[in-house]
Amino acid sequence: MKTENTDRSLLYQLKLVCRWSLGLVWIWEGLVPKMLLTTATQRQLVERSGLFWPDPDRFLIILGSCMIVAGLVLCAGWLERWAVLVASLAMTVLIFLVVGNNADSLRDLHGGIAKDACLYAVAWVVWKLAPVVPRRP
Repeated sequence: MKTENTDRSLLYQLKLVCRWSLGLVWIWEGLVPKMLLTTATQRQLVERSGLFWPDPDRFLIILGSCMIVAGLVLCAGWLERWAVLVASLAMTVLIFLVVGNNADSLRDLHGGIAKDACLYAVAWVVWKLAPVVPRRP
């Protein structure tokens, strides 16, 4: 019986670490590159996509704010499965928008695709563990 409680606690901790990792990446990506340290490349990427309102600079602030809220929702664990599903779908859309408007992003050794592969993995762990392990053991 004690082993089962230990296993459940370990699974809960694993889910929590994965959920927080995903949430903190969303918060970071929303705050730092979209709001605090926006680069000309990032601005041009938004401009080339044509998907912005009212202008690329303010759109980046709006997008960054939405990403921060999404990260907070993920960290809080509110609607866990829905949150990781929406985050994964949004990540997929963003990947195609970025690569479609900046093919050089595929050569970025520290970002993009490699990071997103890890984010999909932690989202999958949260998705699988959410119904198995309650929010608090």
